[in-house]
Amino acid sequence: MTSHMRLLCSLVALVALAGACSKKHTRRGEVVECSSISLDAKGTVQCLVSLYHWNVADAQKAANNRARELDSLKTRQEDSVWALGLPKHKRDLQTCAKTDDELKNCLLVAGWPLRRVIKAQDSVWNADVGKHRKELQTCMAKRDFNLSSCLTLYYKWDSDRALATADSVTRARLGR
Repeated sequence: MTSHMRLLCSLVALVALAGACSKKHTRRGEVVECSSISLDAKGTVQCLVSLYHWNVADAQKAANNRARELDSLKTRQEDSVWALGLPKHKRDLQTCAKTDDELKNCLLVAGWPLRRVIKAQDSVWNADVGKHRKELQTCMAKRDFNLSSCLTLYYKWDSDRALATADSVTRARLGR
């Protein structure tokens, strides 16, 4: 390597080192730094107040905004990864589409995250809402039978959905 090349490489390295060392703290940078070392918005607030002497109100606002930003980024990333497996997810739904409980368990075993399983269950459920209304009306007509038990035993409703529906019907009857 010639002396001219060595001098040029040294100069480039020196400029890069100077740029790295002269990192100017911006308020945005402080928020990002504190959020990266904190577990939640409360920790970010504590970091901003103690390390950078922010007032508490500004720190809370910035920490909450950063938490929302990180949640949005996480959701976007999860959605992008999820979209890559759409053909598999469609096959999973076709394979698993049975009763509500079976669908939930099957999709969980297939590796679906719980929030996506719940969305899929609700989507499949809502596709048959007319049928479910008739099932509910039939069970409501049986006064000597517990509503949630009727829905679960005769129509294979998910027990959580049947209990929530029975509770809702009871509240409506009581006028609440």
